[in-house]
Amino acid sequence: MRKSRLLICLLLFSSLVLSGCNDLIEIDEMIYPLIIGVDIGVENKVRMTLQYPTYKGVTGGAIGGGGEGGGGGGEISKTGELEGTVITTIEASTLLEGVNLLNIAVSRRISLTHTKMLVFSEEFARKGVGEYLAPMMRYRETRRIMHVVVCRGKAEDFIKTNKSTIGASATKSMELMVTQSENSGLFSKETFIDFYHDILSPSQNAITAYAGVNDFNNLSQDEPPDNPPLNEYYNFVPGEVPRKGAAQREFLGTAVFKTDKMVGYLNAHETRYLMMITGKLKRALVSLEDVNKPGYAIVVDKRIGRKPVIKGYFEDGIPVINIKLNMEGDLGAIQSRINYDSMERIEELNRMIEERIKKGVERTIKKVQKEFKSDIFDFGYKFAGYFDTIQEWEEYDWHKHFPEAKINVEVEFNVRRTGVMYGSSPILDSDYEE
Repeated sequence: MRKSRLLICLLLFSSLVLSGCNDLIEIDEMIYPLIIGVDIGVENKVRMTLQYPTYKGVTGGAIGGGGEGGGGGGEISKTGELEGTVITTIEASTLLEGVNLLNIAVSRRISLTHTKMLVFSEEFARKGVGEYLAPMMRYRETRRIMHVVVCRGKAEDFIKTNKSTIGASATKSMELMVTQSENSGLFSKETFIDFYHDILSPSQNAITAYAGVNDFNNLSQDEPPDNPPLNEYYNFVPGEVPRKGAAQREFLGTAVFKTDKMVGYLNAHETRYLMMITGKLKRALVSLEDVNKPGYAIVVDKRIGRKPVIKGYFEDGIPVINIKLNMEGDLGAIQSRINYDSMERIEELNRMIEERIKKGVERTIKKVQKEFKSDIFDFGYKFAGYFDTIQEWEEYDWHKHFPEAKINVEVEFNVRRTGVMYGSSPILDSDYEE
């Protein structure tokens, strides 16, 4: 009984000593960067730019919003304030050291647990990012699901344009901006953990979203021609899209990596074909030129019908890959007013779209295979099972053999809905009576 009483007293005393919140930190005692930008340094190896909320002018629970004391007028002040956030830049030998060095000017400890985006400048990405990612991966505060982006020009300039034009929250604006990949298919999205895995993988290579800053000087002010061209291929690079208004930063296309170095990019159309192969395309609204009436467009809302079927095997020592895509879509518009939605002609439209998709997929694969020599489709995974051990698979070196692989593409497309119209009546012109 005596020992039991002593044990109970010891447990009660321990519960008082061991419990509690010794590491308790109030939320406003920390700073959570929304975005981190990385450029090549001048005085040191890297130039690092952070954007974090000021906790001033917070309304409706939105951190990083506008309001009083938020930087005012959308221009960066001398203190780096921009619409409820602060943008600060520092040079250091590593990214983590840069975060620590900022404590000389920031009154709160910086934590990376809520960072939404990591942006590398294209110049930095082409030199290699592996030696900087590994320490961040090891660091326990790094947010694994933040998105990785490569931008044209400087990452610092990209972040300076990162402000919300809709709503008060810069945080929500960044989160919703990334989801636009699912709504349009015009750019890829890649999380930090997936990107890090892919640069180490023996069966595939990494990709990221491709971004840039638009100065709004690309929209021509010339007189329009009599017959404006129907430009159905999105060959624009981010930062050069002819538009005005909204945010200056824009996402368009995919940055392609081989190991940890960027080797090129895919434009918007090629990105959609990439997402078709990988099964990630949610929706893509596309304008196709009508082969029966050139100069007129057919608008189709495409999506994946069934998961892509990809099979890989060896034939005389050469890897062979068979791809079968099942796509479907809805008609958005038929400018030529040809009744493709009729039972007699809908199959003609299906075959027309199938041919366009097949050519686009083959063209994209050839570009990646011959020009970049980078397997961003994860085809290598289909061949790993032919090897008895991981060591044998790694010794085979799939990345070396990928450019010689023979790839066959098969596409099936079906129009599921024809919109709220059935049939198109001719538009009467001035020569109708004649």
